[in-house]
Amino acid sequence: MVDVPVEELMSTRLVTIAPGAAAADAAERMLETEVSSVLVVDDDGHLSGLITATDFVSLVRRNDPNDETPVEAFMTTDIVTVSPDDSVEELADPTDRGYTHLPVVAADGEVVGMLSTTDLTAYLSKHRR
Repeated sequence: MVDVPVEELMSTRLVTIAPGAAAADAAERMLETEVSSVLVVDDDGHLSGLITATDFVSLVRRNDPNDETPVEAFMTTDIVTVSPDDSVEELADPTDRGYTHLPVVAADGEVVGMLSTTDLTAYLSKHRR
């Protein structure tokens, strides 16, 4: 199998939200766009956090899901990111550690894509011998 750079597999249809947006707005955006994660970005497009469906399960368990909790209060901030130039081979470690969503960040810090384990699985199944 020929190794390919992340930028050839990543999704560039990014679903983003501001850090101060309400949790209910993030949930609505996820449902409308049928994604399982939302990138939390600042006004300059730099990554602040990541919200996944798992984060919402935790939030609902603790709160009313329609409250005005800002996403920055429950987003994941210890995020593993990858570069568009990284190779698929380099993704083995983060995916082995259970990361299912890897934001793709350019050298200037701007989020340019998202790579999920679904993207990786699709690639690997196409190129399996």
